[in-house]
Amino acid sequence: MACYESDVFERHWKEIAIAAAALLVLGGVIAVLVIAFAVVYPPKATADDAVLQRFALAPGSPADNSTISYNLTATLSLRNPNMYRGIDYEPMAVALSFNGSRFDESVKKVPAFLHKARKTSTFRVTMGGASRPIKLSAEGVREFAAENVTGKFDVELKLDTVLQYKGRKAKCPLVVICPLKLQLVDPEVAATAYQKTKCTVLRAKKSGC
Repeated sequence: MACYESDVFERHWKEIAIAAAALLVLGGVIAVLVIAFAVVYPPKATADDAVLQRFALAPGSPADNSTISYNLTATLSLRNPNMYRGIDYEPMAVALSFNGSRFDESVKKVPAFLHKARKTSTFRVTMGGASRPIKLSAEGVREFAAENVTGKFDVELKLDTVLQYKGRKAKCPLVVICPLKLQLVDPEVAATAYQKTKCTVLRAKKSGC
């Protein structure tokens, strides 16, 4: 009799253990689905490559009357980390700055596109100009002269757009800032190796974004 009760007790606990395990698995599945569908993550961005073939400053008097001539090509990547949710991007404006002063801004430089879930989209932007106004301070002019000695320049590339996650109504402003450390290269010579750079992604703090 005692043996029979022991067997029943053991089967009972096995059934409880199986049920508990099933609940844990179900809870895990629900948690994954909640993360996949209820939570959205902003894209991740990197500057994979960049080539600076011209960067020449004509200092003005005063300094904010300076002009700059340049030719820059950059390859950028955006990764959508969301498991099941695509992202629609409106056209992206691209801007360049040196020492906090903007000297180029191209509206709709990158066309609108759909970014599929868990995919990486790579695109290239080419920007150039001659004698473009740049409102530098006197300190900015000195910084350019110092960097020009080495041929290495710190340039900031900025992407500005609006995105919408698939299945959501909110349209979300997005800014991507990429600090580029560039070596001025001769167009006739092989480009200097560029170190891949992580960009900062700024998104709107509002519902649905």
